[in-house]
Amino acid sequence: MKTLKGPGIFLAQFMGDQAPFNDIISIGKWAQQLGYTGIQIPAWDARCIDLKQAAESKTYADEWKGKINELGLEVTELSTHLQ
Repeated sequence: MKTLKGPGIFLAQFMGDQAPFNDIISIGKWAQQLGYTGIQIPAWDARCIDLKQAAESKTYADEWKGKINELGLEVTELSTHLQ
């Protein structure tokens, strides 16, 4: 990588049961509106990504990434550490 992109935000600390914190698109819009350009995805939270499906379907993975990019965001990391 030749350039550092950011700022980024770790979404797990904000995920919850109510909008905009209850799905990847809503929380992505929220983060983008706050000025973030990168998001760290909590890989254990199926509201953010279905890892099994992403591993088995390039179409799913490409469409998922496309939805994130349409928000003006980049995925900086798939996080696997626990809270």
